[in-house]
Amino acid sequence: MPKKLIFSSILFALGFQLNAAESKNFKVEIRNDLPQMRTEMVSVSASEFPESDFVIRDEYSCEVPWQRTFDGKIVFPASVGPKSTVVFSISEGKPYRVENICQASFHPERIDDFAWENDYCAYRAYGPASKGEMSGYDVFTKSNTRLVVPERYFNELVRGISYHVDHGDGMDQYDVGPTLGAGGSAPIGKDGNLILPGAFTEWRILDNGPLRTTFELTYEYGGGRDIRTFTLDAGSPFNHVVSHIEGVDVDSIAYGIVVHKGDTKSYTSGEGYVAYSDPTSAPTKGNGRIFIGVVDTGDGKVSYRSLPKMMKGGVGHLLIKSRLKREKDYSYYWGASWSKGKTATFNQWVCEIEDFIRCRRNPLRIKISKCSD
Repeated sequence: MPKKLIFSSILFALGFQLNAAESKNFKVEIRNDLPQMRTEMVSVSASEFPESDFVIRDEYSCEVPWQRTFDGKIVFPASVGPKSTVVFSISEGKPYRVENICQASFHPERIDDFAWENDYCAYRAYGPASKGEMSGYDVFTKSNTRLVVPERYFNELVRGISYHVDHGDGMDQYDVGPTLGAGGSAPIGKDGNLILPGAFTEWRILDNGPLRTTFELTYEYGGGRDIRTFTLDAGSPFNHVVSHIEGVDVDSIAYGIVVHKGDTKSYTSGEGYVAYSDPTSAPTKGNGRIFIGVVDTGDGKVSYRSLPKMMKGGVGHLLIKSRLKREKDYSYYWGASWSKGKTATFNQWVCEIEDFIRCRRNPLRIKISKCSD
């Protein structure tokens, strides 16, 4: 049987036209052109794969986990050596069950919290019951890879075991208040000030593990709406946010990180990113540092802007400002890690950010080949 070859670059959504039904077995070759090892979540059109169950195996015949996503993709992790190619085989069969590494959940039992996590970190956004007093995103630190959010809420609200104390796997030690928090975004008004969105008004989960969680949060302010779609993959410290703003008369958007009074100097910026080593809400209690980063996908301008007054310990914002094109979505990445978890030092965190940017600019290459029957 002649082979049909399809070439494409991948990092996120890819579209292929090959009809997998013509051959039940095929292989996926993934090429890394960078002189560095990289492990990423590969995303391929589900039309390339059987509609029934199938198994993905690596070059050593080890089974690889995979997930179907709401937008018609198959995602699976791939590790590729420097300037190397790896080959995965796809065949019919029942895959083994995979425990969730990513997960999102709504928690009305507190103040309509929406929380999500992966093996790197956990995060929180505030809902209607918060009355809009907290705007940006919160960080729950983690020092293990298992899911911790449901257990923390149960312990905090039912058993009276505070999640503001590290019981061996991390804690809530980050202050947000009426700021962008970790990686929040806001339009810039005609007066040059941020139009903070307050709390989200609606939520919707689109994917919920095991390898990817995707969800929507809707914010209403200034007579308009901001619909934000979040994607977080297993093994990645970075959330991808795609935001659609409608009905708001603005021409610029900013996304960034609040800078707290405990340390106003431990931040840096580079081409397309800002990074901050946050001292946490109790820096003298041995709680480590929270490392936060925001990565731009366009040509945004980096700046620091002081707050007119202190807000929940926040004294300023590290911002990336971008033009907001009419009827166009904007997107960026943001995430966090912890000095007592995945990332030991701020220098290591900055290297992770720069590594991520390098990989984004040099996406993996894929070739799909049918196998002869």
